[in-house]
Amino acid sequence: MVRRWAVLVVMMCVSVGLTACGSSSKNSASNSATTTIAGGTTTTAAGTATVLCDGKSPYEQEIGKASDFKPVAADTLTVVTSLPGPGFWEGSDSDPTKVTSGYEYDIAKELQRALGLSKLVVRNTSFDALVAGTVTDFDIALSQVTINCKRAAVVRFTRPYFESNQGALTKSDFSKPLTTVADAKKVRWGAQTGTTALDLLDKIKPDSKPLVYQQLSDAYTALQAGQVESVLIDTAINLGQAARSKGALKVPAQFAQPGGPDQYGGLLPKDSTNAGAINAVFKSLDDSGKIDELVQKDLGVNLQTLPTIQVINVP
Repeated sequence: MVRRWAVLVVMMCVSVGLTACGSSSKNSASNSATTTIAGGTTTTAAGTATVLCDGKSPYEQEIGKASDFKPVAADTLTVVTSLPGPGFWEGSDSDPTKVTSGYEYDIAKELQRALGLSKLVVRNTSFDALVAGTVTDFDIALSQVTINCKRAAVVRFTRPYFESNQGALTKSDFSKPLTTVADAKKVRWGAQTGTTALDLLDKIKPDSKPLVYQQLSDAYTALQAGQVESVLIDTAINLGQAARSKGALKVPAQFAQPGGPDQYGGLLPKDSTNAGAINAVFKSLDDSGKIDELVQKDLGVNLQTLPTIQVINVP
């Protein structure tokens, strides 16, 4: 599915010398192609990929009516996420009641209004539990969750609302070259458990075994302590963390893979019937230009200068 806003977007970080990436008016490519990857077929149209799972889309494509939405709590939109979420949930890295801004927070507020609900409740929970489908008492999870076939087997996804490549976060004095996959093999990596960063590291096959942390904040702490040289997670998130660091951290490169960037979707419990209603709101936000507005407000502007490492046919 082609979306005019479906490009890599990141937190504005002019104050630390970084230029953010994304566009409200430019598609990420102009050609279409089809390639075969693990889990299905990826059709790239204008740079946007749709991974098929046994011939079916991993996300719900129905566009229903917002009025058909049925909340788990009366007159309340119950949202879960896994903090921290630099650029996506701002105000606190652990207490969702103190979050006041960020891209996914603003998406949640737009959903609340469009669905005609008077109250928004945000809960912080384990990312592993979210993608495993073991958390069920909520309406939607907005937690930078990449849509893939394995997750779609146990949860339900809405249509995508964001895309991001994987990016490397290092200390600002990191001096090793990081322009090729061969360079990436020599880095001591850290990553969060349950994330697609681990899939990418499996492809890169670094010389030293990556350290895996339960929480993203633990991986960032390990980076500061010198236990790892780089943390791999979505470029948008890492650029947000770099912006927070006041020059202590940087994002030296991002990774492009066959099939295009990761697509984020709203995650719903497997038995939820609300995908069509939420898709209707997402479509309305897209058609009205509100998605573009929130991208610019919360995540920034176009980043064309960040080096990109192509991960294709890695031995």
